[in-house]
Amino acid sequence: MGGSALADAKPAHVKGAKVIDAQGHELKVRGVTWGGGRFVPTDAKSVLPAPDVATASRDFKRIQQMGANLVRVDVSSAASDDAHRLALQKLQRLAKAHGLQILFANVPLSGDDQTEWLQTLASWFPKKPNVWYLPGTDPDCGVFTASVACGDTESWIWNQSNAIRTLRRAGVRTPIVVNTPERSQSVSLNWATILSDKNLVYGVHPSSQGQIKFTRQDGRALTVSLQEATGKVPVIFDNVARVQVNVELQRTGTENMTRWTRSTTTTTDTLRWSQGLLDWVTGWTVIDGGDGAIVDGFGTDSRDQLAKGRKRFTNWGRTAAAGYFAVTYRAQAGKDPGTNFPGGFEVGDRGPGVRELQQNLVRLGYMAPRFVTGNFDSATWQAVTGFQGYERLQRNGIAGAETVALLGRTERPVAQRQNAGKHIEIDLERQILMLVNGDGTVARLVHISSGATGNTPVGDFTVIRQELRSWSKPFKSWLPYASYFFEGFAMHEYDDVPEYAASHGCVRVPAADSAAVYAFAEMGMPVLLYRTPAA
Repeated sequence: MGGSALADAKPAHVKGAKVIDAQGHELKVRGVTWGGGRFVPTDAKSVLPAPDVATASRDFKRIQQMGANLVRVDVSSAASDDAHRLALQKLQRLAKAHGLQILFANVPLSGDDQTEWLQTLASWFPKKPNVWYLPGTDPDCGVFTASVACGDTESWIWNQSNAIRTLRRAGVRTPIVVNTPERSQSVSLNWATILSDKNLVYGVHPSSQGQIKFTRQDGRALTVSLQEATGKVPVIFDNVARVQVNVELQRTGTENMTRWTRSTTTTTDTLRWSQGLLDWVTGWTVIDGGDGAIVDGFGTDSRDQLAKGRKRFTNWGRTAAAGYFAVTYRAQAGKDPGTNFPGGFEVGDRGPGVRELQQNLVRLGYMAPRFVTGNFDSATWQAVTGFQGYERLQRNGIAGAETVALLGRTERPVAQRQNAGKHIEIDLERQILMLVNGDGTVARLVHISSGATGNTPVGDFTVIRQELRSWSKPFKSWLPYASYFFEGFAMHEYDDVPEYAASHGCVRVPAADSAAVYAFAEMGMPVLLYRTPAA
């Protein structure tokens, strides 16, 4: 992946519900938070140490190689001296040299007005097209105080409008990222268009609320919440982190005197939550029009760190790199990022990414659990091809970006006839076979190959004969695990089950699945063959 610098003349901008880059192409945000608290003190009254950006050049190169296009750096008014200004300007130049946008995310140290500091920050980067701004992280709940009501929408609108006007008057023409109320947990965004500026990107990051695992119900709820917003404004998931901090505020007092108490809890191990959320975000970005995500964090010493040293990724880093970054980069660029994270898998690949792919195939009924090995073998190829056939993707057995993204968020296949009792369905258009339970659920879906000339019959049939080894006189070959459903037409095992119709008329079943199909079929069982029209 090239490291070409961004053109100085034309910044990225928002057009409707999309972010458009300098070349006029849609930009899906693939961001990484860098630096931890280097520009934000641990205590509001503390003095920042001298800035340390020695590893930035190496880190930004690594971030670029992951397939990222944006680096987020948290800043605060404590970094307003010359030493920190020079350090931040160096980061901007390094980001530009690696083709990265840089997002300066302001962390308010109190509930005080941020106007003067935002003016100062913007003055350090006049007309820099790769500099984006986030005027207030987690608005309405300052990092160090709770002096302003969290979730107060009117207060949020006033604060954000004031910050946006300040940055625009300072000459900022690049996108401004606006974090939503309730510590960016307000994901419905049904009032997002109330802000008049049209060059805005909205950032959300729902809390795990102490949950260890991100569930499919969580994913469905997010899909519904963001459905309307993603058609109106750009929305990104800002700061997807392994360590989740949950903050609760309680308001007491009278109308004239208000007191806020705040409690903070940190989940002990949220890799499963974060991995599940990233899987969902990947599908949302590739398939549903979402505008991307920023993943925490690079150059930090916390459990959120993505990498250790020059070459080693952490478990969290591998999860992000092999999943979100690789898949979304490949979906947009049509090729792999310049690392060993391919964003897709094919025969011969192996490792944790392949294992997760196989586990998803098992969960959805495309593969038997015994084939989860971490090695992309012929059984995996057949399962991927079956999934692609059902979902009407290109059937090639390669788990590319769209296949991987859809696998992480789709539901189990559905039979065409759910009230037909226990039966077998064969869709000759999609080249799939479904074993359907008596309650109408699909027990397994198997990739098949039917008649090359289209001569496999269509209609409602039944199993009329079963033979463990059936001899075909016309073609002088053995047909293992054969279940006949009409005259000489059978479902049977075959060595070659390609991604297209290739048989003499029978229904070829892969060796990995033939015994299961044979065992499921029973004498007199309905076998329904049809061709579903293209959607």
